[in-house]
Amino acid sequence: MSVLILLNSRAGALYSGGITDPAGIVERAFATAGQDAEVALIEPKELDQELERARESRHETVIVGGGDGTFSNALGKLADSGKTLGLLPLGTMNLLGRDLGFPADDLEIMAEALAHGEVRKIDLATINGRPFHTLAGIGYFSRVARNRERTRLSIPLGRLISVMLSVWRSVTQTGRISMDITLDGKEMQAHAYAALVTSNRIGNDWRRPHLDEGLLELHLMRQTHLAGRAKAGLELISGRWREGDSIESIVAKEIDIRMSRPRVWLAVDGELWREPTPLHFRIEKAKISMLTPRSA
Repeated sequence: MSVLILLNSRAGALYSGGITDPAGIVERAFATAGQDAEVALIEPKELDQELERARESRHETVIVGGGDGTFSNALGKLADSGKTLGLLPLGTMNLLGRDLGFPADDLEIMAEALAHGEVRKIDLATINGRPFHTLAGIGYFSRVARNRERTRLSIPLGRLISVMLSVWRSVTQTGRISMDITLDGKEMQAHAYAALVTSNRIGNDWRRPHLDEGLLELHLMRQTHLAGRAKAGLELISGRWREGDSIESIVAKEIDIRMSRPRVWLAVDGELWREPTPLHFRIEKAKISMLTPRSA
């Protein structure tokens, strides 16, 4: 199996400077496993060009090292390429990395697990035809992402303070959204403070036990008064949101969301997207071949 590995040089785990010679670490792990791997450390501005080259390359497998947003971008470039894809989770949240069963936040251990991994099929979710791998949020969720961009702090505990400030500002600033929603042909109206669509069902701990159910899950946060919004926000952070009554969850294979706004902000896999409405969510079962750790 011929493998190409592109490491985002600005990924959180690499940009912090705690890892020396990341490309060498990964290359040695694959060589020890008897794999023919070409490894490159890529600047973010060059990543799109390298992914385009990867489409036409001789390599059967393309692995991206980075965060959730980096891999979401790679899906957009390579989902229909016929290549096996892989992820080395080196970002901040690493939601997909956790769900794929990576054993530790250690580059050498993760590279070894992937070098000895197995190929399995996972679902591909899309918004208006653009692929995403974990979640897309409207309203409160996109407001948190936008506020985080404005309140990044380079001080001790800066990330935690930034998150808390973003959550509070989002709770107090976000208004109600009126939506006409179609789920597998069934129509409903919703007046909600936020909507979240996940690829496959997601648990209290924000982990997905399965990545191949062929299902989307819509989560509606209907509370509109400040106390209710604060309660829902705290339940989300604490992972107890399925225990309360603040959020309603519905499973479907296709979801259309119509709003009066011509365009809307979404928080998608850790990145901000600006999308035209209506929003068309689809999922294709077992569409993507993924190289994953065997422990998954």
